[in-house]
Amino acid sequence: MDVFMMIRRQKLTLFLDNKETSTVLELKKMIEGITKVSSNNIRLIIDSTKQIMDDDNQTLADCGLTSVIAKPYSPTLLYLCYRKNTGGHENDWEPIDVTELSTPPSLPDVFKTDDDKKDNIQIAS
Repeated sequence: MDVFMMIRRQKLTLFLDNKETSTVLELKKMIEGITKVSSNNIRLIIDSTKQIMDDDNQTLADCGLTSVIAKPYSPTLLYLCYRKNTGGHENDWEPIDVTELSTPPSLPDVFKTDDDKKDNIQIAS
């Protein structure tokens, strides 16, 4: 079954899907193809458990990512971190850094239903 993921780092947001039987390395290779950052320099962290997906040979299901949890309309959030270029420190990773998503503007009046317009009048009073 397919696993749906939203992968975030700073202002970058990727929506990817993969099979439960795919390995962490295969997922990292997909990300490498998009970001052009080597899979060796990519770390993925599961938001809900803060589990670091370091074992490249584990399947997504082994990491707890299954089609029951990661659905198309509710993808699992993963954080993407890169290895710092600090000259020799292999386990030196950047911290989780995600820019908050903006809130959309309110609907113009022409798109609002009568109930929405009544709610706005009550709020204004």
